[in-house]
Amino acid sequence: MLFSYGQQYPWWTQYKSNQILANPAYCGTKRVLDLRINYRNQWTGFEGAPKTYVLSVNSRLLKGKLGLGAFMFKDDIGPFKTINSSITFAYHLKFPDSELSFGFQGNYLKQRFNGNDVTLRNQQDKAVNLSMEDQAANFDGSFGLLYYNDRFSLGVGANNVIGSGIQHYKNDTIKDATYKLVPHYNFSAGYNWGDNPDFVFENSLYAAFVPGMPISFDYTLRLHMKKQLMAGVSFRFSDAIALQLGYTLKDMVQIAYSYDVVTSPLRKYQSGTHEISLIFSSNLGTDVKKRGFNGRFLKQRFQYLL
Repeated sequence: MLFSYGQQYPWWTQYKSNQILANPAYCGTKRVLDLRINYRNQWTGFEGAPKTYVLSVNSRLLKGKLGLGAFMFKDDIGPFKTINSSITFAYHLKFPDSELSFGFQGNYLKQRFNGNDVTLRNQQDKAVNLSMEDQAANFDGSFGLLYYNDRFSLGVGANNVIGSGIQHYKNDTIKDATYKLVPHYNFSAGYNWGDNPDFVFENSLYAAFVPGMPISFDYTLRLHMKKQLMAGVSFRFSDAIALQLGYTLKDMVQIAYSYDVVTSPLRKYQSGTHEISLIFSSNLGTDVKKRGFNGRFLKQRFQYLL
């Protein structure tokens, strides 16, 4: 029997725009309605390289005490196409100038394996059927903690905490195989600094650990200018350097693009990674002070899309 290990959750350059995927405690920490669309095309030109599509929505309810949301992402990697659908819930414990959020997530994963996308050294390998697709599904879960305000954040999250498996070809004793879901652990920290609210420096660190894999670290520095223009750079240690650029319209809509320059040996076989995100975040005309959705921190100076 042969085992192999690898990362199962997607990695994002713009992880600040996708925190709810890795840590459900981020659910409901923005506005009344927060809608996000993301697309990542990794290692352009490399056959079978990952492509990921995400749609997420979450809301802040009951004067900010609760967060409720959902997301769906589709991850295409080689012969595997996985769809992860999630319902997310968070409870926010308020302090005078900060909040502590507890998040929980239920996930339904459906995976398709296409033997046509597999290249075999031995074409007579009976363990893989090159002419047949197979679909399988299972449930798993995630949880997370987040302590934050408008200036700093500290978060820890865990995905695939149940460690269930997706069994392929379960009626075929020769081809029967299980795609084991393993826990993914992550840590995030951020600090926003700016004497002038028109020029805010956003520092953030993200680390992920998957059993059997090296720990991944990503540091990002972004400058937000006059709550409209964003420019930044990310350093993924021993892997890539990324450039980011974004624009915010009327403090409600933000579009951002990033390009990764791979620094690992893989750089010889691909032409970089492209990622784009579109965010709509709004209080929908509510009385934010009365409802407690905004202005809830004593030093609220920075735009809400950070």
